[in-house]
Amino acid sequence: MTEKQIRKPKQSRSIQMKEKILDTAFTLFCDKGYYQTTTNEIAKIADVSIGSLYSYFKDKDTIFLEILKRHHQQFATLHDELLNQPELYQADKRVWLRHLIESLITLHENFKGLYKEMHVLYYANPNVAAIMDEQMEDSRQSTMRFFQLWRDELKVTDLEAAAVITFEFISAIVDQIVFGKNTIDRERIIQTGVEALARFLIDDKL
Repeated sequence: MTEKQIRKPKQSRSIQMKEKILDTAFTLFCDKGYYQTTTNEIAKIADVSIGSLYSYFKDKDTIFLEILKRHHQQFATLHDELLNQPELYQADKRVWLRHLIESLITLHENFKGLYKEMHVLYYANPNVAAIMDEQMEDSRQSTMRFFQLWRDELKVTDLEAAAVITFEFISAIVDQIVFGKNTIDRERIIQTGVEALARFLIDDKL
């Protein structure tokens, strides 16, 4: 099937059908894995014909990539929302850092199964790798924009290096809580992470 034959739904019924296919595929990818899921299975559970599925998506890979792009958009929206909360950052920077970490934990937990498949496919599918790399770079850039906005209140001088370190540190905290085998309470991990970031980024008096 050529790209020209792929439908772009405009009517409400068509949009709903495409959304149903994506929702069903997302659940199956998370529960069974990408390689164990077939387009026939997606169509059957979504209660659409296989012909209808292929009218919206070229193949299974295209479905997975669209799900990733939507997840990427949610990730970007979360970062933008957090950047647009200057009153929270000004009031209590540790509370803001905690809110950032907890929001990322929630997002990762909602997509936990998908994340596992993303990492499996990262080295096998260059399109998946490109989306994941773009997401990580956008996150680093969001962190950098935040640092530039509040540079007068930060004690670090190399903002670019600090943005990389902060992003990687927060990612490690989130991954440990969501995917790791934790022998201590998650609250202790979050609290210690917040305190470490606060001491690294801001003056002790703040």
